[in-house]
Amino acid sequence: MPDESQPSRGGRWKILLQFGVSALAVWLIARRVDLRESAHLVAGARSGYVVAAIALYVVGQVLSAYRWRLIGVSVGLVDSFAHYLRYYFIGMFFMFFGPSTLGGDLVRSLYLAEAAGGRGRAFNSVLFDRLNGLVVLVAIGAAAFLLFRGRYADLPRPLFYVTVAFGAGIFLAWWLAPVLVRLVLPPTHRIRRFVENDLGPFWRDRGMLVGASAVSLVFHFVQIGTQFIVARALGLDVPFTYICIFHPLVSALAAIPITLSGIGLREGGYLLFLQKIGVPQASAVAYAALWFLVIVVSSLLGGVVFVASGARLPRLRRA
Repeated sequence: MPDESQPSRGGRWKILLQFGVSALAVWLIARRVDLRESAHLVAGARSGYVVAAIALYVVGQVLSAYRWRLIGVSVGLVDSFAHYLRYYFIGMFFMFFGPSTLGGDLVRSLYLAEAAGGRGRAFNSVLFDRLNGLVVLVAIGAAAFLLFRGRYADLPRPLFYVTVAFGAGIFLAWWLAPVLVRLVLPPTHRIRRFVENDLGPFWRDRGMLVGASAVSLVFHFVQIGTQFIVARALGLDVPFTYICIFHPLVSALAAIPITLSGIGLREGGYLLFLQKIGVPQASAVAYAALWFLVIVVSSLLGGVVFVASGARLPRLRRA
């Protein structure tokens, strides 16, 4: 029989590594910034703005669930929007508060597979949903750099070139992926087989691709608007156009799975960018912390949905 303890040991080592990187990043920030002052600023944030930020963030997650349904239905994973929304919010909860072996994306894919059938298609729909959101997010950052960089001359020129080139490249590669893998990879290559066989059905539905990308565009601007409200909650004058530049970059940085939920990388990214426009260090870290608090509180809503749904997780392994 296979050794089923090995994955759990690997999961524990992964958590220890993530914890270590997050702790190191926070320690490096704490050497430069008075975290007690940052905590005081968060505690003094204007509650009305905080509530508005949480509400708008939840609206964004509803849009994201709608995008996921567009993607799932295109490959026959037909279920009601209410159910997709429920699976999505439960997945949000487990992304932050669940056990390491059962992440949020896996949870929602298992729920969808139970209801609509096809575990492989369900998991691939979640993966495709993530990829679509990431591509549009990076494209927004690249476009904002092109449009607004003249207003923020202190931003490093190499960062401008790298962001624009990477954003344009990943956006084109996304739309042309099935063609590109045929051009550069042999038929037996696992990445080519995965793109053509597993993800290929998603790319063949051009109407869905356009619709999902449009929803992603609206979703990310809702998140940018939420960050604008977070800044106002702390009394910070952070231009909306500047958030369009740094939010995609910091979000992509925080998504790298080497920390616990992006802790440390997120704060370091906001500290770097907000200092460029004269925001004090403690306020920059408070901005990052309040944004993270908005995410966590919104994710707790998924816990409420989970309990209201009977607090039952789908089976990880088939009987």
